[in-house]
Amino acid sequence: MRNIILPFILLLTFVFSCTSNDIDEGLEQKTTSYNVYVAGSENNKASFWKNNVLNNLAGGDNLTAEKIIVENNNTYILGNSSGINPNYYFWKNNTREDLRVYLGIPTVSPYQILDMAIDNGDTYFIGYYDTFSPIAPLRYEFCIWKNGVKTILNTSNDIIYRTSKINIFNHQTYVSALTNNISSGFQSGYYVGTTFHSIPGISWVCNFSQNSTGINFLYVKNGFFHYRDLTTNIETLVSNNNYPNLLEGKIISETNSSDLYIAGYLHLGNSYFKNNIQTAFPIDPTYSRIKDMFVLDNNLYTIKHQTSPYSSKIYINNVETQNITNASTSTNNTFNSIYVVQN
Repeated sequence: MRNIILPFILLLTFVFSCTSNDIDEGLEQKTTSYNVYVAGSENNKASFWKNNVLNNLAGGDNLTAEKIIVENNNTYILGNSSGINPNYYFWKNNTREDLRVYLGIPTVSPYQILDMAIDNGDTYFIGYYDTFSPIAPLRYEFCIWKNGVKTILNTSNDIIYRTSKINIFNHQTYVSALTNNISSGFQSGYYVGTTFHSIPGISWVCNFSQNSTGINFLYVKNGFFHYRDLTTNIETLVSNNNYPNLLEGKIISETNSSDLYIAGYLHLGNSYFKNNIQTAFPIDPTYSRIKDMFVLDNNLYTIKHQTSPYSSKIYINNVETQNITNASTSTNNTFNSIYVVQN
């Protein structure tokens, strides 16, 4: 009997051991962690936070970080100084570049860097600068720089590019723009690479996002937010809320979901649109402005601002996870941009 029981016990031990290992492996497969990156400033220094841990950026005194992107464990940050004619800076893994120098913009030329994108380690910036050309239509060059190499997209005698944005899908650049030139006059639309696609009637341009249905372009037309599916060319009215804040409109999505989120910093205030349904943010109504949003694996990451006293908070699925407040008017403590990657 003993000879029969012993092999049976050994068999049970093996089964329970395998079952336990399977459970543990299953839990490991289902447990996903995320790294949350936030860019802004702390005590008048350009800074970023990784999972609530503060990192002051090199040479960041009296600067603020405006946008953060993380790719392949590399951290890219776009920042600037304050004032009418700010200077712009770029950090990769906390090594700073002066963008006027890095992009070859003449020292005397007023300029503005409007946006940044990263694609497989390549850095892209869009912006414009004053060439002081005596030929009026050639005065302002609207450009895209890839790894510091300039391509001119358009020239104009006026600054009309202020809200242009850049996104990259399948290694192709998409740039929103209002243009004006001798041959075609004023036009509104977007560039794919260097080819311009006109969409008449746009008064202000925003950004692009990609979801499971295609690439979507957000803009203002007749005083209302609209977005266009660039695959089907179908235009959708977001809502009948008139006069949105033009500078802060943003469309957000993820590639494996059909959901679309739209936020507008001033006009929409404490609400956002999800699939064209206006949704009020359910907590902290005094933090009345949604500054930035990010969505990953159906989790929503949000930055909200309060104006008096000026403060910022981070939320993950409506749960506060981080905050910062200005102790006095002499400090500049703020969260401006959020980016999340799976760990």
